[in-house]
Amino acid sequence: MQKINKRRALSWYETMIRIRQFENIIDDKNRAGHLYGTTHLYNGQEAIATAICDLLVPSDLILSTHRNHGHAIAKGTKTYPMFAEIFGKQTGTNGGHGGSMHISDITVGNFGGNGIVGGNYPVALGLGQALKMDHSDNIVVCFSGDGSTNEGTFHESLNLASIWGLPIIFVVENNQYAMSSDASVMIAGSISERAKNYNMATFKVDGQDVFAVHETFLQAQDAVKQGPVLIEAVTYRFKGHSRSDIEQYRTPDEFFNWEDPIKKLRETLIADYDISAEEIALIDEKTYQKLASEADQALSDEDTISPVDIWKAVYSE
Repeated sequence: MQKINKRRALSWYETMIRIRQFENIIDDKNRAGHLYGTTHLYNGQEAIATAICDLLVPSDLILSTHRNHGHAIAKGTKTYPMFAEIFGKQTGTNGGHGGSMHISDITVGNFGGNGIVGGNYPVALGLGQALKMDHSDNIVVCFSGDGSTNEGTFHESLNLASIWGLPIIFVVENNQYAMSSDASVMIAGSISERAKNYNMATFKVDGQDVFAVHETFLQAQDAVKQGPVLIEAVTYRFKGHSRSDIEQYRTPDEFFNWEDPIKKLRETLIADYDISAEEIALIDEKTYQKLASEADQALSDEDTISPVDIWKAVYSE
């Protein structure tokens, strides 16, 4: 495995803790009644978005799912307008019209989340075909979840991507549950094995290990030069599916069967990179204070929705 320098390893920690604390603040604001609709949190899966987006350039493109906050932050979308978007404010990334599930920022190559399970696969085909027609060296990374691999769009899109030889890396984050449905009894065979039937290079990686994800994605970036690739990142969702989820489908101690990717990286930084626990605690505190301040400020911004502009951002003018 490639040796990662201290600066890069520390930047991974900063990104992962920013994602975790962003989600925790959103969870608190949600429970306090400050959000419209619902939200889907990325707690537990931070290593995947962090390691992958670290290897992309702004002109590489990503697509995400309803659980898109972590991907957006890792790709470089600023957190203040993300808070504002989720709170339905005019200062949001999408003017407050998209909400939690539809945050996008094309200035950093983030083509956004998607509230429809499996809805981003066909969009990835379009972006990949555009890059190919432009003879670009950039790639598309299409993040999705295990539940989407039982949708028709998954199979149809993998088939076409392979036939057309598109520069797409499909990253399926198998977090063990599609809402409350246990992936182990909902998916026939293996996700990564499925892609082999479409003549794709496939990889399966421990999604709780940021170093392993980094190494695997390096290999995928090389493989995608020959055609589309699929990565199955095995991970675990620490929070419920959404606000209404009372989690009766799993036991409270199930969490202990899975490593916390942030705790794992923190221990590695202390043991192998000569970084003290006090330095890490300071990063944690500074990150939280900055995010909490942004959230409070965003909450005071002007609301987006009014009867006169309800159709804005729905249709092209």
